This record gives sequence, structure tokens and C-alpha cells, in this order.
Amino acid sequence: MFRFVDVREDLPRHETKVFQKRKVEHIKGIVVHHTAGGDDINNTARYHVGPNHVSSSGCPALLYTFYITRSGIIYWANDLEEVTWSQGGHGSPVPGTNANNNFLGVVCAGDYSKDNPGPPFVQTFALMTLWAHLVGQLKNSYIAKELYGAIDCPIESMWGHHNFGKPACPGPTLTTLIDTFRSYSQPTIGLNSIIDWQEALNSWGAKVIEDGVWGSNSRSALVDFQKANGKLVVDGIRGPMSEAALLNAIGIG
Repeated sequence: MFRFVDVREDLPRHETKVFQKRKVEHIKGIVVHHTAGGDDINNTARYHVGPNHVSSSGCPALLYTFYITRSGIIYWANDLEEVTWSQGGHGSPVPGTNANNNFLGVVCAGDYSKDNPGPPFVQTFALMTLWAHLVGQLKNSYIAKELYGAIDCPIESMWGHHNFGKPACPGPTLTTLIDTFRSYSQPTIGLNSIIDWQEALNSWGAKVIEDGVWGSNSRSALVDFQKANGKLVVDGIRGPMSEAALLNAIGIG
């Protein structure tokens, strides 16, 4: 059985920096990460607070709201209201949302890249149980009572950092699990076919034949859109980031 520990007052924090605040009702989902390294929350927090790859002058605190160890310990690291710098600046796959302001960052300790095995079962179980508790789907007596049903989101609102422009995070196993988990929720608005993409690109200003074939002209049109957007990876791939940006651009998102 996993454990739950409130460490919000115990972890290293920056001497002067603080996270911005949000209303909890503005949270639209969870984003899962892996540390791509060790399994010690204090070491990770010290790294984030000191000069690091995110900020040369250090970050306000650990960059995630929850930290889950390989042995299944769930650490509550930051208030839900704190906007941790978890998802970066590549944008959001959900139209009308901000990657950091509207999502809760949860990290699984460990390196689960393609050259390493996936997370232990107890860690994955802790992740799923925490999320079910937060959205009010399944109450767990080990997790803080005030967190039960604290977030008004469907349980399918689980994303991976790979959906926010970091393809290697949280690794193949968690990526597959998260995408499968979320796939049970069918979006009401989305580009679900090649023709949908072609129609959307033409609404934006491209001139492609809407024939349901993803050929070089369609891909070039998407590349042009990605270049014009400025924040997207220019790869011609019909991914969730490009989908959200295109829907926003044509006034549907």
C-alpha cells in the first residue's frame, strides 16, 4: 500500500521567488512527468530552487504539485493554487487553456525513457488513485480529505508532458498508459480525420484539396501554419499541440 505525506512546509524553497496563484476551479486536468533521474524529492527540490535548466537564478520551489516515488509514496509538495512551472512554454493541446495556469503537474520519480523499463506497479497505482481522489471518483482514506473532489474535471483529463511539446517525457510506458486512459473521453470538438485537418487548414488560409489524403501539399500547409504560429514544433505532424493551435486560429477552440 502506498503512503501520502504532506511536505509543503518541509521542502526547500527559494529565498525570494514565489509561484503565481490561480483559482482551483481553473484547473482543467493533470499533466504527468518523470524526473528522468533520481528518486529523492529533497534532491529534486534543491535542484529546482538552485540555478538549473529552467531558470539560471532558480525556481520558487519544486516544479510539481505532487511527487510520487518508485515505492508509491505520494508527496504533496505545493498548494493546488500555486502555478508551478511544470509544462514549459510550448503551449497547450487543450484549446483556450494555458499549459501551466490550467494544469496540475505530477511527477513520477525515475527515468522511464525508451532505454529503461516502465514504472513499478505501485507507483502507477498511486498515480491513478491520487487522480481519482482529486476528481472525486474514488475516495481514499490515505490521501488528505481536503483533496477529495477538489478538482472539477472529468477523470479522463489526464495528459502527459509529451502532449505539451516534450516527446520523451514521461517515457513510452506512461505515455501509452496516459493516452489510452484519456482516449475513453471523446472530445466534442476536434480534428478527427484528415479531411477535418484539411478543412481547418483551408479555413486558416491554406489551399489544399479536401480529399482525405495526407499528401505533400497537406503536410506543407501544416508546416506553414506551424511556422506562422511561432510556438509550435515545425514538423508537419498532426499532433495535439498543432490541433489546438489550429482550432484556436480559426475560432473554434
